[in-house]
Amino acid sequence: MNLYSIALNNIARRKKRMLLILFGLMTGIAITVALFMIVESMRLALGDQIDEFGANIVIVPRAEGMDISYGGTNVTRASVDINQLTESDLELISTIPDYNSINLISPKLVAAVSANDRDVILVGVQPEREFIMKPWFSLSDQAGLPAGASPDDLALIKLAENSLIAGADTARKLMLEAGDEVIVNGTLFIIAAVISPLGSVEDGLLYGNLDAVQNLLGRQGEISMIEISAYCNTCPIEDIAAQLSEAIPGGRVTALRQAALLREETINKFSTFSILISTVVLIIAALLVLTTTMASVHERTREIGIFRAIGFRGSNVLTVILLEAGITGLSGGIIGYVVGSIIALNFGSYLTGNNIPVFWQANLIAPAMLLALLITITAAAYPAYRAASLDPAEALRFI
Repeated sequence: MNLYSIALNNIARRKKRMLLILFGLMTGIAITVALFMIVESMRLALGDQIDEFGANIVIVPRAEGMDISYGGTNVTRASVDINQLTESDLELISTIPDYNSINLISPKLVAAVSANDRDVILVGVQPEREFIMKPWFSLSDQAGLPAGASPDDLALIKLAENSLIAGADTARKLMLEAGDEVIVNGTLFIIAAVISPLGSVEDGLLYGNLDAVQNLLGRQGEISMIEISAYCNTCPIEDIAAQLSEAIPGGRVTALRQAALLREETINKFSTFSILISTVVLIIAALLVLTTTMASVHERTREIGIFRAIGFRGSNVLTVILLEAGITGLSGGIIGYVVGSIIALNFGSYLTGNNIPVFWQANLIAPAMLLALLITITAAAYPAYRAASLDPAEALRFI
C-alpha cells in the first residue's frame, strides 16, 4: 500500500471531519469566485457604458489668443480663422494603430454668430453622431417629435439646411420655441427643437447641420474640433491620444480623464469590498482546516505510533497528512468554483442592485484550485509537522 492509498483510506474513514473541512473551504472559495466574477462583470459593464457614450478625447486646433470656450475650444470672430482643422484630418484618424478602439467620431464647426441681433455660439454637427455620443440630451420643446425624445430619436433628426436646435439658455435669451424663425448672420432658419436644460455649456448653444453651418460661414470643409469616444477597455485613452497627436500634427489632442477616473473609483470600491470579504472568509476557512487537522492528528496518535513502529519515517507521516489536505483542497477548490459561479450567474445582478450581465469565467477554475490547495497545505503544515515529530515510543503508549 503506497502513501497515496493510505491518504485516500484515511479520508474515507474520517468522512465527517473531511466534509467539515471541505464545506468550509468550498464556502470560502465560492464567495471569492462569486465576488471576483461580479466585480469583473461590473468593470466591463461600467467600462462599456463609459466607452459607448460620451467623448473622452478632444482634438482642437493649435491656436492662441482665444477667449470664448466650448468643449475645450476657444472661439471668437477674431480667432476662428486661425489654424482650423479640416475634414481631411478625419481621414488621418483611421491611420492610427489603435483605430479599432475608437467608437464614435463627432466633428463640429464652432463659431460666434449673430442670431436675432444677439451674439450666440453656433455649432455645426452631424446629428446622427453628436446625439448618440451625448445620450443625456432630451427635448423640452420640439416640432414633429415626442416630448422627452430618447437619444435614439434625437440621432434620427436629419436637420434640414434651414433647421436649428436651440439649447435651453439660448432659447430663453432669444425667446424662441420650436417652430419659430430666427435670423442667423442674415439667413433665415427654423427652430426644429429645444434641448432640455442641462446645467452645462450646451444650454447656451445653437446646433445646426455641419454642412449647412459650413456653407453659412463660407468655410466649406473646415471644422473647429473633433470629439472622439474611444473604448478605454481595449486600449488606454492616453495611448490613443498620443497616436492621434502624431497623426494630426496641426491639432492639440486632450484625453479627458473624468470618465476614466469615475469608473476607476467605482471599481476600486467594489474591488476593495470583495477583497476584504474574501480575505475574512478564507482566513476562517484556513483556521477551520488548521483546527480540524490538529484534532485529527491528536486522535491518530496511536495510529501514527504504529506506522512509525513498523518502519514509517517522519517524512512519510508528513506526506500522508499533506496528501489528505491536498486532495481535500483540490476537491474544495473545484466545488467552490462551481458553486461560486452559479451564485454569481444567478444572483450577481441582485447583489449589486444593477442589471449587469455576469458571464461564466472558465479561466478561474485553475486559480480557485490553486488557492484552495495553498490554503489547505499551509494550514495543515504545522499539524503535519507535529505528527511527523512524534516520538514512536511515546506514541505507542496510547495503544
